[in-house]
Amino acid sequence: MALLLTAVAAATAGCGAASGHEDAAATPAAPGFGTVLDAPVPQTILDAPLVDQNGHHVTLGQWRGKIIVLSDVMTLCQETCPLVTASMLAAARQVDRTRVGKDVEFVSLTIDPQRDDLRHLRAYRHQFGALANWTALRGSPTVVNSLWSRLGVWRHQIRLHPPYPTDWLTGRPLTTDIAHTDELVFINGAQHYRYEMEGPGSVKPQRIPQRIFHFMDGLGHRNAQAPDSGAWTPAQVTKALDWMLGGGSQ
Repeated sequence: MALLLTAVAAATAGCGAASGHEDAAATPAAPGFGTVLDAPVPQTILDAPLVDQNGHHVTLGQWRGKIIVLSDVMTLCQETCPLVTASMLAAARQVDRTRVGKDVEFVSLTIDPQRDDLRHLRAYRHQFGALANWTALRGSPTVVNSLWSRLGVWRHQIRLHPPYPTDWLTGRPLTTDIAHTDELVFINGAQHYRYEMEGPGSVKPQRIPQRIFHFMDGLGHRNAQAPDSGAWTPAQVTKALDWMLGGGSQ
C-alpha cells in the first residue's frame, strides 16, 4: 500500500477514531473499494511550505477542520493524470452542490516541481475548470520530493526518445517523463489519514479537456476509453467522503 502502513499499524485504536466530522454511532460501513487508514498526518507534512496556483504560500495544515482529498499530479502527464484529475473534479462538482461542500478541499500536488511552474498550474486549472474547492500546489523540489516520499508515492524519471512529445502549453519538446503511481489520499478534519484509493480514475473521455486529451499518448487514450478494472470512479470518491462525514453529504 502506498502510504506507510507501518505507521498506520503503529497507531493505537484510540489514535483518532473520530474527527470533528465523524460520529462512530452514525457512521455507515466503510467502503470496500479502498483502504481504511487511521494515523495522524506527521507535522512535517502538514507544515511543508507549498505554493498554490496564484503564488500564495500555503500548507496542508491550514485546512484543519476540512477533509482534504489529495492527489499526485503532473500537468505534462500523458497517461493517467488527466483521468485522475477529471475523475476527482467530477466528484468535487457533486460535493460542491451539497451542504457539506464547504467542508471538503480537493488538492492536486505536483510530482514534477521542476516543470510544473505557476504558469502550468494556472493553465491546467483553467483547462479543467477552476473550481472554488480545488487547489493546485507546487513547492521546491526538495519539499515536494520529501513529501511524496513520506506519502509513499513512487516516482522515477525516464528519458524519452525522438520524436519527442511537445509541452501542450509552451510547445517545447519534452525529453523526459516521470513514471509514477497514482494515489488519492483522504485526510480528515482532525488531520488523520482515513482513506486511500490507488490507481487512475475512470470517466468518459469527454470529461477531459480537449487540449489535454490531444496531448495524451496512445496509452492515455486507451486508459480513457477502456478503463482498467481497478480504476476508481467519481461515485466512489463521494461514497468515501460520505462515510467520512457520517452520511452527511447526501
